[in-house]
Amino acid sequence: MLLGRGQELARLDELRVRSAPAPSVVVLTGVGGIGKTALALHWLHAQRHRFPDGILCTRFSTGETETAESASGALHGFLTALGIPADDIPASFAQRAAEFRAVTADRRFAVLLDDVVHSADARAVLPSSPHALVLVTSRSQLTSLALDGAEILPLSPLPDQPAREVLARAGQRQISQEDAQDLLTACAGLPLALAITGARLRVRPRRKPHQEARRGRVRPAGGFPALATVFDASYAALDDSAARLYRTCGILPGPHHAVDALADTLQSSPAHLDDAVDELIEANLLHELEDETVAQHDVVRHDARVRAERQDAEVDRDYLVHRYTRWYRDQTVTASALIHPFRPTFASETVAATGSFADRDHAVNWWRRDRSVINAVAKAASAHGWDEELWQLAEASWGFFLHHRDYEPFLELCTAGIEAARRCGEPLVEARMHSQAGFVCDQLGRYAEAAAHNAVTLEIGEREQHGPTQASALARLARDARRQQEWEAALELYERSARKHAEVGLPRGVGQARYRRGEVLVKLGRDDEALRELTEATAILDEEGDVAQHARAVLPLAAIHARRGDYRRARAELRHALEGVERLQSPHFQAEVLTALADLERGDGDEASAQRHLDEARRLIGDSGEPPH
Repeated sequence: MLLGRGQELARLDELRVRSAPAPSVVVLTGVGGIGKTALALHWLHAQRHRFPDGILCTRFSTGETETAESASGALHGFLTALGIPADDIPASFAQRAAEFRAVTADRRFAVLLDDVVHSADARAVLPSSPHALVLVTSRSQLTSLALDGAEILPLSPLPDQPAREVLARAGQRQISQEDAQDLLTACAGLPLALAITGARLRVRPRRKPHQEARRGRVRPAGGFPALATVFDASYAALDDSAARLYRTCGILPGPHHAVDALADTLQSSPAHLDDAVDELIEANLLHELEDETVAQHDVVRHDARVRAERQDAEVDRDYLVHRYTRWYRDQTVTASALIHPFRPTFASETVAATGSFADRDHAVNWWRRDRSVINAVAKAASAHGWDEELWQLAEASWGFFLHHRDYEPFLELCTAGIEAARRCGEPLVEARMHSQAGFVCDQLGRYAEAAAHNAVTLEIGEREQHGPTQASALARLARDARRQQEWEAALELYERSARKHAEVGLPRGVGQARYRRGEVLVKLGRDDEALRELTEATAILDEEGDVAQHARAVLPLAAIHARRGDYRRARAELRHALEGVERLQSPHFQAEVLTALADLERGDGDEASAQRHLDEARRLIGDSGEPPH
């Protein structure tokens, strides 16, 4: 039994069996540290046998400098978890919502939406099944969800006896009634404050409980009144370096912090910083994650930010955030050169490589780990008006995006990058941002916006007489024509793009244009012409070492061989392409090739192999950490 929450647990049991034509929705609300998520997870674990179709969970970040999970992204994750292949998941939010409701119409399952900020976010991802139950946790009341039949269940501080038990369990020592009462008053019944206080007493066995209570009895801070006592006592015990690190973590963007980024930001030696990190972890003011990263609980982070705002001048805080932003800018530019070396960035002309990545795999793994931090840093750059760093982050994110397709956050980043490049007087960078945004809009089905971005790209390229920009814009305009089924116009534009790429000495662009021409010719049923284009394209892309685009060109080529009955050749080409994209750690392209293999095997009558390939594609998308799209 979760201490002190018997009434709430009983209420959740009642709501689970409530009969209604819509899913049961419960909002667990209360201040940070009150135990909302702990209660939700405890109940879901105890009742998991009641949900034979599973439990879906997602977290909506609440920090002002963090990149929040979008409703569309949450739906993508849910659909993937429900077994929908990534390529079958619609790009648009409305279609995803409809698909989610359809897929879950009769399922018995639960959903946990953690740390929701706005009612609209929760409402957007509600299933349709009357057998489903949705738990929402939020620091806000989200009262408008009551219009959807939601039960608003506020969590109060723990009563005296359960609070004593939490304190005793965390402290693992006997505490007198008088001392316990002082500590309970200081912690005000908040489970987090009780746990931290108990842990401090456990690791400091000589400290008297009344000393701990006296040190913590100060004025409330920021919106977490009870935690001020615990944090003040812990903070007062820190040395200067640890205290500065604590405050700095509170103002830096992102849900976690890389230790090497902190060392650079604070201009500290790794050994000195490690000592400060260890001290904060010991004091329960920081927790260690994997891969040399650390994080603060939301409530701890709030306290750290408040202290920084009180103790450090604004100019000093901005200086630290700017150093942190520049560190991440440098890292993204360096990683981009390894992840996608086929398109040198404009940023690389002015940003020196840091040399911190051993190889491409190292760069990809770093980006996966810190993707949310990179997005948060970009938001911070935008908020502070650091335009140069902003467009450099947006440009350098392209290579990773190609493999992980984080559509909506990337479009937001590109849109901000367009304005930043314009303010910096960088027309070619602006054109590149438009080109990136046009691609994303096309993928999201926003074709008019895509065409507008592509037209601006071409206009800038012609005005600046920049061949590579013109060549790329022609390819994008060809895609626009193709979307409108203007096949001959698309063929002509791709041909012009191929010629322009050849003119400026970019054979990879020639190969891509030939590959796209081949796809259009396949659509027109002109397989002989398509075969010639695709054969030339795969040869060029293979020569250029572009494994991902080579694999994509192989897909229609293998399909032609299969239609002509040459399954052996088609299978060999696809397996060779798969080996290549596996080395790239590219879940997006791996899933594409595996899906093509499944289609091939199904056409050849091998249903078991086809299903195995589809299952592998789903596993890759689900386990790789690929952002939703």
